[in-house]
Amino acid sequence: MVKHVVMDMKNVDIKASGLEMVVPPKLSFKVVVELDKKMEKGVEKDPLLQQEFHAGASEVFEQTRDTIEKKCKVFDKAFVEMVNKGADEKTMAKQLKGLNEAIKNDIKVGEKAAELAAQKAWANLQKKKKEWSKFKIKIGVSIAGTLAGLAVSIAAMATSPFSGGAGAAFAIIGFIKSGVSLAKDIGKLAVNIEQSKVILVKNLAVVEKAASNPKLNAANEVSAAVFQEFLGISQPSVKTVEDAADTLKAKYAQMIVKMHDLSKTLNKILKQQEKLKKEFLTEVGKKLKKHPIKDKKTQLVMVSKALDAALANNYDAVQSAIDKIQIMYGEARDWASKIKDLMKRVTALTIKDPKALKVFREGLKFAALALSPIDGNSIATGAKDLALGVGGAAGGYAYDKITSKALDGTVFDAA
Repeated sequence: MVKHVVMDMKNVDIKASGLEMVVPPKLSFKVVVELDKKMEKGVEKDPLLQQEFHAGASEVFEQTRDTIEKKCKVFDKAFVEMVNKGADEKTMAKQLKGLNEAIKNDIKVGEKAAELAAQKAWANLQKKKKEWSKFKIKIGVSIAGTLAGLAVSIAAMATSPFSGGAGAAFAIIGFIKSGVSLAKDIGKLAVNIEQSKVILVKNLAVVEKAASNPKLNAANEVSAAVFQEFLGISQPSVKTVEDAADTLKAKYAQMIVKMHDLSKTLNKILKQQEKLKKEFLTEVGKKLKKHPIKDKKTQLVMVSKALDAALANNYDAVQSAIDKIQIMYGEARDWASKIKDLMKRVTALTIKDPKALKVFREGLKFAALALSPIDGNSIATGAKDLALGVGGAAGGYAYDKITSKALDGTVFDAA
C-alpha cells in the first residue's frame, strides 16, 4: 500500500467575527488515502483522483469549521451575559468545559464525515475508471483541535469581592462611635454645668447677703447653722462658692474641648468618605480594565453615581451633626461672659474676712434669686439628638451595603 496525502493543514484559525470573550480553537486537518501499489503511478498522473479526494475533504473541513464557529458565537453571547450577571468562577469553568466538549464532538463528526466523503469520491472514481474497480483503498482522517479559551481569565471575569475603600469604611465607623461618645459626654457636661450654675448662684446669693450684714463680721455672731431646707446644701460659705465656681469652670472647659474634638471627628468622617469613594472607584476602574464589556466608561459612571447615592444619606447625617455642633458651640461660647460675671462675684467674696463668712444663722432671710441665663438643658438635648443622628449613620457605612448599592445594575451586580 502506498500513502497519498489528500490534505494536511495545521493550526488553521477559526475566524469567528464579533467575539468578545471566546478565543476559538485552532484546527489541524489531515486526510491520507492508502492506495494499492499498482495504482501509485496512475494516481500521480491523474489529477482527477487527487481533485475528487481533495474536494470532498475540503467540503467537510469547511463544514466542521463553520459548525465550531457558530458554537463559539453562541457560547460567547452566553459568557457575556453570565459575566454581566456576576457568575462565579466555578460556573464559568463549567460552561467553558461544555464548549470544549461540544467542539470535540464536532471534530469526531468531522472525522467520520471526511472518511465518508473520501469513500464517496473513490466510488465515483471507480465508476469513471473501470480499471480501478478491482482495487481497494484505506482512508485515514485526523482532525486535531486545540481547546477554546476565554479572552480574559475566568478568575478575572468572575466577580471577585471588592475591598477598595473598606479600610476607610471601617475607620468611619470608629469615628462615629467616638463621635457618639463625645456627644454623650457633652450632654452630661451641659447638665453638670446647669447643676453647678444653680448651686453656685444659690450659694452666692446666700453668702453675698450674709456678707452684706455688718453684724456677721463679728466672730461671736457666727453660728453653726445648717440650711438643710435650702436645696439640701449645707452651710453655704465662701468655700462652697469657690468649689461650685471651680466645678463650673472645669466642666465648661471640658465641654468646649469636647465640642472641638467632636467637630474634628465629624470632619474626619467626611474626609474618610471621600477616601472610601476614591479607593472604591479606583478598584472598579481596574476591574473594568480586565473586563470584556466594551462600554467601560458608562459602567464607571453608573457605579460612581450609585456610590454617591449610597453615601448621600450618610453625608447628610454627618453634615447635619456638624451644623448642630456649630450652633451648640456658639451657644456655649455665649456662656463665657455670664460665667465670667459669676467669677467676678466669687472673687469679690474672697477679699472679705473668710472667718466671718463660713457659716450663717438658721433664720437668715434672703430674697428670691434670678438665675443667670445659662441653659445646660438645651445643649444636653441638642447633644442627645446629635448623638442619635450620627449613631444612626453607622449602619449606612457598612461596607457590604455600600458596595451592594453601588454595584446594583452594573456588570458587577451579583444579584
